[in-house]
Amino acid sequence: MEHITIIDGDKRAKINKRKKEAKFVAVDVETTGLSPLYNELIEVSAIKYEGAKKIDTFSTLIKPKKEISSTITNITGITNKMLENAPELDKVMPELVDFIGDNPIVAHNANFDYSFLQNNSNRSFTKNKVIDTVAISREMLPNLPNHKLNTVARCIGIEEEGFHRAEFDCECCAKIYIKYLENI
Repeated sequence: MEHITIIDGDKRAKINKRKKEAKFVAVDVETTGLSPLYNELIEVSAIKYEGAKKIDTFSTLIKPKKEISSTITNITGITNKMLENAPELDKVMPELVDFIGDNPIVAHNANFDYSFLQNNSNRSFTKNKVIDTVAISREMLPNLPNHKLNTVARCIGIEEEGFHRAEFDCECCAKIYIKYLENI
């Protein structure tokens, strides 16, 4: 996808010069499946950073049109009961678009999150830079057996549990990106 940035060469130098004051938003979504066209968002989190400092958080469950499957509950821990009183997508998305603004979006396996965001926001993030921490982890940690978020997070010292919940995954993603900025 043309919007996903893999940082290299000159971009790395520019980021290094601005890393202490650089703003970005770490984003993660949980969904009812893998297709942004046929599946729904059930949770979204976005955490705004200025350098390594967390400055604001947006996180909410989203009520889907259909019940979620037991498979999704097993992966995410999110139940249909938890979603009963959650806001609907049309209320959440305008708030999320405002929260992210024109800041760079940092996500792990960014194509996935970005495609769900774009599909559900009338393509509101077309001008945002998108940085994929999978690409970063492959550069930083080329010898890992895989570059799944939990594998990379544990490699950089994140031991607590909570994977596959959007806010926790956002924080892990941000820590990977911050570690990358510290090391370039």
